[in-house]
Amino acid sequence: MKKVVVSFLGHDGPGVVHAVSSLLTGLDCNINEVSQTILHSEFAAIVIAEMPDGCTIDLLQEALVKGLAERQIDLSVTARLYDGRSWSAENPQSFVVTADGPDQKGLVAAISGILGEYNVNIANLKAIVPEDQPDGYALIVFEVIVPGSVELSTLRAALNAKAEELSLRVSVQHRDIFEAVHRVQPV
Repeated sequence: MKKVVVSFLGHDGPGVVHAVSSLLTGLDCNINEVSQTILHSEFAAIVIAEMPDGCTIDLLQEALVKGLAERQIDLSVTARLYDGRSWSAENPQSFVVTADGPDQKGLVAAISGILGEYNVNIANLKAIVPEDQPDGYALIVFEVIVPGSVELSTLRAALNAKAEELSLRVSVQHRDIFEAVHRVQPV
């Protein structure tokens, strides 16, 4: 079996995950891994699955599009072969970078640009601009993988310089420390 990566994007609602997963199962695909989220009313998922011999990417995508349309599920679908390549680094460590302050265009681009300059890979990203905040407050949380070759003090200095330029507060914490500090304790 060949591995395939399939992404789904569109309107969320009850039954969307079932539609996606049952269509893949009905096509004799075995789901290996899924990452799914909802932003406002938009559904997004990335699935890595094993595709049966004899099936092509074009046939798979065509069948998924047709199956979703028949179920009246409004999702776009993109499928491609999974090549197994991934970013890697020597002695990587996981950190959490948070930036918060006044909302303005380009915040994600500015912070991710610094991370990219230092060959830091972003594993997860959440940007939140609460609508109930009249002053336009933004919070951005990056879960990142930092290569062992990166000098943390230099990375922190670059992030702090960019944060000061944008009137943001920035924090860089080892993931273990971040999780320990932010763990919800039972009452």
